[in-house]
Amino acid sequence: MAAKAPSLSEALTSGFLTCTICLERLRRPKILPCLHSYCQECLRKLAGGRKELQCPECREQVALPQGGVGALRTNFFINGLLDLVHPTGEAEPTCSLCPLIGQEPGRPAVSRCLDCADDMCRDCASGHRCSRLTHLHRVVAMKDYLSGEHDEEIRKRQALQCKEHTGEELRFFCTPCAVVLCRECRLGAHLQHPCLPLAEAAQARRPVIVELLAGVEETVQVIRAGRASLEREAAQLQVREASIRDAVEQACSRAVQRLLAQQEEVLAQLADYVKERQKACQALCSDLEFQEQVASSTVAFAQKVLGLGREVEIVSLEQVICERLRHLQGFSWEPLATRLPCLEVDAEIEGSGPCLFHLEFREESPTGVPEGPKEEATKGAKKKTHLPCLEVNAEIPTGVPEGPKEEATKGAKKKRRKQQQQVPPVKEGFHMTTLILRGCQQAVAPVPPPKIPGTPLLTPKPLFSCSFCVTIPSDKKCPLVTGLCPFGSGELLVADKQNQNLKRFSLKGEFKGTVPVPSGVAPVSVAVVGSKVAFTAGSCLYLLNGEGDLVWQKALGQGQASHAVAALEGDHMAVCVAGQLEVYDLEGRLLEKIVPEDSADRCLVFLANHKDGFVGSDWYRRSVVLFTRTGQLVAECSEEQLGECQPGAVCADATGIIYVVLRELNKVVAFSRRGKELGAFLTAKNSINRPRVVTVAGKRRFAVALSNGTVHIFRIRYQGK
Repeated sequence: MAAKAPSLSEALTSGFLTCTICLERLRRPKILPCLHSYCQECLRKLAGGRKELQCPECREQVALPQGGVGALRTNFFINGLLDLVHPTGEAEPTCSLCPLIGQEPGRPAVSRCLDCADDMCRDCASGHRCSRLTHLHRVVAMKDYLSGEHDEEIRKRQALQCKEHTGEELRFFCTPCAVVLCRECRLGAHLQHPCLPLAEAAQARRPVIVELLAGVEETVQVIRAGRASLEREAAQLQVREASIRDAVEQACSRAVQRLLAQQEEVLAQLADYVKERQKACQALCSDLEFQEQVASSTVAFAQKVLGLGREVEIVSLEQVICERLRHLQGFSWEPLATRLPCLEVDAEIEGSGPCLFHLEFREESPTGVPEGPKEEATKGAKKKTHLPCLEVNAEIPTGVPEGPKEEATKGAKKKRRKQQQQVPPVKEGFHMTTLILRGCQQAVAPVPPPKIPGTPLLTPKPLFSCSFCVTIPSDKKCPLVTGLCPFGSGELLVADKQNQNLKRFSLKGEFKGTVPVPSGVAPVSVAVVGSKVAFTAGSCLYLLNGEGDLVWQKALGQGQASHAVAALEGDHMAVCVAGQLEVYDLEGRLLEKIVPEDSADRCLVFLANHKDGFVGSDWYRRSVVLFTRTGQLVAECSEEQLGECQPGAVCADATGIIYVVLRELNKVVAFSRRGKELGAFLTAKNSINRPRVVTVAGKRRFAVALSNGTVHIFRIRYQGK
């Protein structure tokens, strides 16, 4: 969906600069995470002192920062456009220089200096052009300025000033801190930080927004196609309803008067069903139309920022735009699953218990879900959609045109009579109509016993939730995440070896504090055991209490450079030492040693708890090994299954599915609990670049930490269950 690039004049003349709350020109615009902007005062009234507010346009809940509405992000992009809007309905501009030189005020201005932003009369304009200090300034005619002829030039001359250093323009972008700097800021606290010129930084961030923008545009197309398909389904239901209604009426008109009651019953049931399905279709269409409008407005805003925004504006809005686009790109909906009613009508109405009609709801291909590579755009896309089909027995002279009469065979009629004779007679000894619910099998031919296939393997699919950087203000170096584990029900504990720190983050990326570690100790692998934290550093195993106090430390064997630790039930922990595991309790006692098969030829660098035992990365054999608590080998994923790569970090979810990091391929692959390959779970398409460690936390939340200190959170969605 290639959209036309927005123009500056369209942005200034359209309602883009109008607050949709007060319907006036935006004043002190604040931008929400959903990319909708409003006046600060309007948002303050809307919040009414609460800690969160609801966006008036897309109804998304927004949690206010500590400073309230005033602490929300200012939309500098719209501020820059507002500076170009000329006031209307006011008096003619007068010269702003005459009062300064003792001349009579109120002389009409005929020119304007774009550099000084001063309105000047004819004499002052002539002097302005002749002055040594201002002879290079751009002086234009007032009528051209007011007509907007020089808006593009003025836009290019606009410069954002530093709030801390008066008169200094913002020219640089600090990569680690993600802030815009002036020259004085660059020479101050950010002197040792890698910085880029604004133009270069904006150019580097444009592809990220462009890629996400393309994804959301594709999502908009999918939503639009799904809505159109649902509308077609509703129309098809109406057509089928009319067709079945005519057939039923024609058949009943040739039958005896006693059949009319059954006719009304069938038609009422059919009408109620169609009405209910139409209502469901209309409700889903309305939701999809609304989501399409939300996504389209977001795309329009992002295009305006990319097309009209200055470098500083693109950089300042890049994060919030990317978060919003990722959120919209993951939109999904549940397609309708319509059961088709089956009505059977028998021609032998003179006997007891005849059925005249056969109304069925037959399965068709899913509607509302467009075909193509967008299977992940919807949940339950495998569900069937059903349409009503009416069959009339051929022996009834109803005058109904020939139609699908697959069931009108001798064997089918005998079978139907046998079933009907088992039904007790009602209303004067016969039963005309039987309403049944079926799939799409033909009703006439004998149905063989159903084949029960094997249970399909559970396959995990990722659904992006959020991402955040683990850098905190006290960090002196770029973070290096070497360990990751759940901390409570809704937090992650991150081991940052480079900054010698254990950091706590919520699953939404909110920093919750740190767990102090002994001075000079750089944690590598980490696990939460009961209310305590265990981690390894060098050749030692440490145990801390909830406040970060050291409970004990144990020296481990010197067989490998780093040791992986995993939490076990019963407040125990297991740590890798060469090719075997040592199990300790919270008192520091060695309870047992678990020796996997062929342990002498193994080196387990990464370890995770598994519902059947343990899973570890063996760097000697370049494989992933699954073994029980007694050391018995369950399965081993070979180097060929791992794409000829050295296996990285491993973890397992509650279903027993195993996830393995393949850092060389920028992938996280999944295996069943018995070692069968399930395919790639995360790839570079999911913004996975040099992954380091992974874990499963909370309710189906998958966390992966990258080499640059970024953590991505995904929700696991299972297929085949």
